[in-house]
Amino acid sequence: MKVSERGLAFIAKHEGFVSRGYLDPAGVITIGYGFTMRSRVFSSWWRATHNGRALKVGDHLSRREANQLLLRLLDEEYAPPVSDALPKLKPYQFDACVSVVYNLGCRALRWKWAKALKNGEIARGAQLLERTGTTANGISLPGLIKRRLGEARLLRTGHYGLAQSRIAPTKDDIATLQTSLKQVGFDSGNIDGVLGDRTRDAIRAFQRSHPPLVVDGIAGPATRTRLQRQLAKRNGTALAMLAALLTLLGGAMGQVPVHLTLMVAASALCLLGLASLIWRYHGRVSSHIAKIGDWVHDQQV
Repeated sequence: MKVSERGLAFIAKHEGFVSRGYLDPAGVITIGYGFTMRSRVFSSWWRATHNGRALKVGDHLSRREANQLLLRLLDEEYAPPVSDALPKLKPYQFDACVSVVYNLGCRALRWKWAKALKNGEIARGAQLLERTGTTANGISLPGLIKRRLGEARLLRTGHYGLAQSRIAPTKDDIATLQTSLKQVGFDSGNIDGVLGDRTRDAIRAFQRSHPPLVVDGIAGPATRTRLQRQLAKRNGTALAMLAALLTLLGGAMGQVPVHLTLMVAASALCLLGLASLIWRYHGRVSSHIAKIGDWVHDQQV
């Protein structure tokens, strides 16, 4: 069995097209419709057309080439394992399963959701699929959650949800994007869940500051992934500083005279309160810390 035209569109919509190589949430260099060097077909094609070298961040791929490659990858690499493992599926169920395997790899066919489908338990398989493979490096990703829900719905009902050419972001999605941009120092205006001019300007400014992102004002897969990595980096700075303070306090406890113990304990309580505030506002705190660090660096140069 082969993936249908609607199945192809379904997968392309959920993957999203990116013309330049970028690091995905798992740190894997990705391009096109989620192509990586882990794909046998893509890796072979890329090396053959780029003098034997591997894909690098910033490399370019045209949409025409990506469309042709997506067909090849599905027909030659991802559809056959689904046909072998789940031979009794209806065409729309087959499309849903190929989408899962394309995203998670063939190992996903050994998981509980696929075993339920093999036993003819479509409803249970779809239910299990909704909670499968929705995180990267321990972080729950909204895009993966939406994809699993869409694949599970396709399994149950045959509804592809292709009325829109792109997955429209919800108000909560946009509000989260606006908050993230502010946390890394790019003012997106009010946190109102509206993708207005000011938010698009903030996206462009972020893209301009993080090459090789395409500066188009669209928060696509590459831009969102880079934003998540920037947030993680800055949040880590704040938490590292807190850990250093706690270490210093622990050393002080072993050295101060007994009559100063109460003072140190009071300091510890204050520090715990500070830790709580840092955790609650860690994005803003880390952003300011990073700016201070940049200023100090400039003074030293």
